[in-house]
Amino acid sequence: MTWVVWRTHRGALLVTAGLGVALCLALVVLAAVDALDTVARDPFGVIENPVSDVAGYLVLAAPALVGAFLGAPLLAGDLERGTHVLLLTQSVSRRRWAGSVLLIGGGVAVTTVVTAAAVYAGLAATEPWHDARTVAATGLVPLARTLSALTIGVLTGLLLRRVLAASVLTLATVVVTEVAITALRGHMVAPRLRTGPLPLGGSSGAGEQRLDSGYTLTGGGLRSGASGTGCTQDDVACLRAAGIDGNYVLVHPATDRWPLHWAEVALHLVLAAGAAAWLFARLRRPLGR
Repeated sequence: MTWVVWRTHRGALLVTAGLGVALCLALVVLAAVDALDTVARDPFGVIENPVSDVAGYLVLAAPALVGAFLGAPLLAGDLERGTHVLLLTQSVSRRRWAGSVLLIGGGVAVTTVVTAAAVYAGLAATEPWHDARTVAATGLVPLARTLSALTIGVLTGLLLRRVLAASVLTLATVVVTEVAITALRGHMVAPRLRTGPLPLGGSSGAGEQRLDSGYTLTGGGLRSGASGTGCTQDDVACLRAAGIDGNYVLVHPATDRWPLHWAEVALHLVLAAGAAAWLFARLRRPLGR
C-alpha cells in the first residue's frame, strides 16, 4: 500500500520536498555570502523586504500551504477520480489506506517544514522571540503546526471529495485555527500586569512582549489606550482631573516564552488528534463511488 500511495502522489510529495530543499539551499548560500539583508523586490512592487524576512514569512505560511496543496488532495484526488474503488478492492481496508496516506504525506511534510524552519532559525531569524516568524520556527511548533494542518487537509478532502474545494476550505480553516490558537495560547499563560505612577510609570522591559497599555483609574479599573482623555501624556494635573491616577502595561516577559511554546504545541497536537479521530470515524462507513 505504501508503494501505491507513493506512486499516486509522488509528484506532489517531490514538489513539496523540492521546495523545502530550495529554500534551505538559498538561505545557506545567502548566509555564506552575507546577503540575507539584501532587499528582495518583485516586478510589481508588492514585496520589498529583506530576504530573511521573506524566508520567515514562507516558514510561517508553510504548514497552511502544505495542508491545502498536499494534504487535501491525498484522499480527495482518489475520491474525485474514483480510483479509491480499485484501491479498496485489493484487500486493503479504508483505514489502512488513510493511514498510509497520513504516514507518507505526513512524513514528507513534517520533514520538509521542520528542516526549513531549523535552517531559517539558525541562519536568518532576527526578530524578537514573540514575533510570529520566530515562534513558527522554534522548538516543536513547526512539527505540531504541520501535523494539524495536514490532518485538517486530509479530513477536508475526505469530506468534500473534490480537490479544489478541499484545498480552498483547508487553507481558510487552517488560517482561522492558527489565529484562534494564538489567541487561546495567550489566555493559557496569563500575562503580567505592571502599574506605575503618572506620567510614565508601568513600563515594559527589553525582550518583553507588550500586549496592552493604558491608564489606571482612581476608582479602580483600567482604561486601555492613551487617547480620548483630552490630555497630553505628561499633563499630570489634567489626567488626575479626568480620574486617572497611573499607567499600566500588560506584558509577557521573556520567561513566558517556553510556557507559551508548549501551550501552542499542545493545542495544535490536540487539533491534529481530533481531526484524525474524525477522519477514522468517518472511514467506518462505506465511501461509495
